Amino acid sequence: MITDALQQLAGLFSRRFFFNALLPTFIFTTFVVSTAVASWWTIGSASVWWGQLDLLSRLLVVLAYIALVYFFAAAMASQWRNIVRLFEGYPLLAIASRLKIKSLIQRWHQERMDQLQEEDEEKAYFRYPSEIWVEAILPTRLGNILLAGERYAEDRYGIDTIYFWPRLFPLLPEALQRDFDEAVIQYQFPLVVAFESTISTILCAATLLITHGPAIMFIVILLGGAAITYGAYNLSLSSAMEMAEIQKSAFDLYRDRLLTAWPSVADVKDERVAFMKIKGFVVMNAPPDWERPHADYVNRHRDDQGPR
Repeated sequence: MITDALQQLAGLFSRRFFFNALLPTFIFTTFVVSTAVASWWTIGSASVWWGQLDLLSRLLVVLAYIALVYFFAAAMASQWRNIVRLFEGYPLLAIASRLKIKSLIQRWHQERMDQLQEEDEEKAYFRYPSEIWVEAILPTRLGNILLAGERYAEDRYGIDTIYFWPRLFPLLPEALQRDFDEAVIQYQFPLVVAFESTISTILCAATLLITHGPAIMFIVILLGGAAITYGAYNLSLSSAMEMAEIQKSAFDLYRDRLLTAWPSVADVKDERVAFMKIKGFVVMNAPPDWERPHADYVNRHRDDQGPR
């Protein structure tokens, strides 16, 4: 019953928003609020306050809480890319670059990459890009796994993934698109949990310090939060490898669709002239004058159109 209810609720939102923003935000916000209430009030005082509210007031409190959770979830969803970049290690890399030093962790990963490429090439394939990207190595395991996926097509085919992946993805079979989207959800969900666990741990620990809460509770929250953050981060790695492998396979199998979908040079030239003249017709009420480039385009593709 609970599973069916969650599936119906997820249907109201995109699966990615529900699982990678709304659900974890609801859980961690509730934990933080509960810790704050327990620290500032006694359970008895909170129960008395709730009991004194009429039905309308209770409903308004519940709706306000739902709105607060949704607002936090929307803010979290808007920062998915930045959260991923945080765990990839780009902020640490930027700090090291500003200080004009190379971080010890980055140096360790470079040495680890060299070691794996000599001892276990298969493991190196999944965890690091090729040796020509040694200077681009990132200071986290997640960052290097995703970097390996991003640089694969450029190494093999000269295709820059950053620019061409958004153009290839719509051309992929629907089944492969679904597999990729599922892999994205699976690797981002643990990262959101790790991020929100860290923020919740800091807020709860600060609340206990301010209110002089029990020391044992302070220690439990710190250790528990650290364990959840570390465990969730590690859970994301295998899913990130799967996502990177799907991306690599997409370029291996379907990169030709980019070339066949791209217009010829002659097409681009005729289209440019035609659309400039069409723009003049639409915006400035110029006389229609795109017959020549349009006719050239149609004649060039007459054989492709087949009999009518």
